[in-house]
Amino acid sequence: MKTNWKKVLKEVLKFLSGAFFVSAGVNWWMYFNHIAAPFFGTTLSPEFLGIRGFIHFALFLICLYFGFIKK
Repeated sequence: MKTNWKKVLKEVLKFLSGAFFVSAGVNWWMYFNHIAAPFFGTTLSPEFLGIRGFIHFALFLICLYFGFIKK
């Protein structure tokens, strides 16, 4: 059996684009509502979540391009 790794990678990037989109939205929502997120016994500040939202949105755009747009 032969696996087409380019097609597998494209499907993984499609999945990750959706995951990064949702993650960016949640991070921005928590930032705008000034909610700190618990993380392994510590908390992530709303300012950090805002920055993390921008990073995840950039990763969403990259995955969107390579998963859906680029042929």
